[in-house]
Amino acid sequence: MQPSHTSDIPRWRKELGAWYWPMLLSLACVILLQVVVRQLWGWNFPFWLVIALYLILAGILSFGLKAYAEGPKKTKRMPHPASQWPVAGPLRYLGRYAIMFTFIPTSLLSIFNPWQLTQQLKQIGGQARVHKRMRDHYEALEHYQNKVSYRLPFDGEWLIFNGGLHRETSHSWDVLAQRYAYDFVKADASFRRHSGAGNRLKHYFCYEEPILAAASGEVVHVQDGIGPAPLVGFGVCDFLARHFAGNHVVIRHAEGEYGVYAHLIKGTIPVQIGDRVAQGDRIGLCGHTGHSSEPHLHFHLQDGESIFSSMGLPIRFETARVNGTVTDTPVEITRGQRVAHIP
Repeated sequence: MQPSHTSDIPRWRKELGAWYWPMLLSLACVILLQVVVRQLWGWNFPFWLVIALYLILAGILSFGLKAYAEGPKKTKRMPHPASQWPVAGPLRYLGRYAIMFTFIPTSLLSIFNPWQLTQQLKQIGGQARVHKRMRDHYEALEHYQNKVSYRLPFDGEWLIFNGGLHRETSHSWDVLAQRYAYDFVKADASFRRHSGAGNRLKHYFCYEEPILAAASGEVVHVQDGIGPAPLVGFGVCDFLARHFAGNHVVIRHAEGEYGVYAHLIKGTIPVQIGDRVAQGDRIGLCGHTGHSSEPHLHFHLQDGESIFSSMGLPIRFETARVNGTVTDTPVEITRGQRVAHIP
């Protein structure tokens, strides 16, 4: 694990700027430009032009600030195994990088959604508080020992699309709550995640699969009532959803260990706040809600109840099959592996 309290501070601040400020600054620039044009020439921008100008400015600023955050010596990252997997849905006909022109622009539009704007502001403030609390303890997380035993949050074999316990494989290293998060999907032998064209939710192998409690615990938060993200198979981010995590459940599995299960199907969550669940109990069905590029389960462990102001924690799973090999001790998993719970 690479971050330390001396090297991680400036990088964290740069990454925070590259992540959020392009949206805010671009919106402010477009509003200012509209005011100037109206005052000088009495002309109002049509809505499509406001959106187009905003996306262009946000894209330019995102690229520039990201380059600044990485610095002259970019962190060498391991090639993502998904670069060798088939692209999901009709988007595959537009090329491997087409999702950059669908998911990223639509995610930038989330700033126009008051719910998601509020959530982004909470995440900014929460990250600042987490960093202040954790700045001298990042390295200790490398050796963190889970307080209870965790199983994989599903039955059958799934593929780890994203996630790992190190910067090079991390789901979102600089989003502190999600530093050790995982995205799970189901895939066939050729890594296809769906049958047919992939433009229907039911085409996806993991859709409607039961999601299970990774350990016993108490339900402390439930978000339900959010419909599926639009245009499945085209990598469109649901910037209109009431929550970027979609329908999700947070369970307190131990003191200082909370599991987050996200992107569940609307109306399939059978638990309520205050309920006790046993390890392996069903807590919902795998879906495609919130900021989801395709149906999948997002799961991570964190040290508090709030997904905005908690620090992500490494998690190692009890007896499992990893790439066909059965383990009899808690195992670290990473992207590209096929994993299955062993009863």
